[in-house]
Amino acid sequence: MKITAIETVQIPKFPRHIWVLIHTDEGITGIGEAYDKVELTKTAIHDFCAEVILGQDPLNNEMLWHMMYDSANYTGFFGAEMRAIGAIDIALWDIKGKVANMPVYQLLGGKTQESLKIYNTCVSFGDIRDREWFLSDAGSLAESLLEEGISAMKIWPLDALSERYNGQNISRSDIKKGLEPFKKIREAVGDKMEIAFEGHSRWNLPMAIRIAEELEQYDPMWYEDPILIDDVSNLAILRDRINLPILASERLATRFQFRPLMEKNACDIIMFDISYVGGVSEGKKIAGMADAYRLPVTTHNCGSPIMTNVCAHLLMSCPNSTVMETIRSHYKLFDVCEEGVDIRDGHIYVSDKPGFGVTFSKDWLNHKDTIRVSTDNVVNNQLFAVVGDPWAVSPGDDKAKKIDILKDK
Repeated sequence: MKITAIETVQIPKFPRHIWVLIHTDEGITGIGEAYDKVELTKTAIHDFCAEVILGQDPLNNEMLWHMMYDSANYTGFFGAEMRAIGAIDIALWDIKGKVANMPVYQLLGGKTQESLKIYNTCVSFGDIRDREWFLSDAGSLAESLLEEGISAMKIWPLDALSERYNGQNISRSDIKKGLEPFKKIREAVGDKMEIAFEGHSRWNLPMAIRIAEELEQYDPMWYEDPILIDDVSNLAILRDRINLPILASERLATRFQFRPLMEKNACDIIMFDISYVGGVSEGKKIAGMADAYRLPVTTHNCGSPIMTNVCAHLLMSCPNSTVMETIRSHYKLFDVCEEGVDIRDGHIYVSDKPGFGVTFSKDWLNHKDTIRVSTDNVVNNQLFAVVGDPWAVSPGDDKAKKIDILKDK
């Protein structure tokens, strides 16, 4: 089996998302997804990843991951390159499952639980305006979620207050006012609803400590990314100074960046984004590392129903997985796959269909507004970090075609 084409799919209705289809010479196609800064990711998929994996056996996904990573690492791997690698790696696992006629969770070790408890991140899309709702009347929003069987939610009520002083100062009175959504939720539904605090890395260390002191009374599920993750030592100091569980971080990529987070005991819960870290292959490794430190894991997930199913397959196979992020405005309104998601009574279930059990919507694939770009042939000019001296051949040199040795294997 060989990879014959890499196709990206964009739908203007969902501008922050991009999907990748990996086509093979045996007619099996794998589906992947990435989000945010999609034009950069699209360029990386077609101009960087395609030249590495075209003509290769998609079942050798571990080798392909390292080929792409080693090539990206030569000039700095974090960003669009990792999102591209992540989307492609997801699609390769989808292919592997379809070839084996097994769901991906089985290939990853099987189920460690029958379903995963979910929480709702209160993002707005279309007619579902959960962000505005939590800012205006968080108590009734909590009641709405409980009616659907969802007993955990995540909000970020202090983001706007960070803007005036660039996260360098906030008064206790402003913190108390900003945390009113937490108060309203507790008044409306008591402890029936678990509430996670999202910090979006907007605060310096002293202000993060001050916020935590006021937040503690509401017993949040966790304190997520209150400070920038570029200095893990600061996060370790924060953890020592407060009485809240810290979750980190969707802002890291690969097991190599997560390692110091664990070594320095800087957090209580590990969160990674499957696309940002480089796909299912890397996510499984990060979860295994966390398990060695007896830390629970979860996935950051702002994706469509396709990515939501991907997250569920991976977390289902991890013995240390905890509550999983979902966005109801996305899984209810992003009609990009035929199957949707199976969420019941606040839990997500995965199907036993091969791969991730999802099929891209034919209506969207054939829609006049859908943007589909396919790469099925490239001249290899950038693979030199993998095969040898990057300056041995200049781009455009005829000799570049002779260095295309990996595709011949």
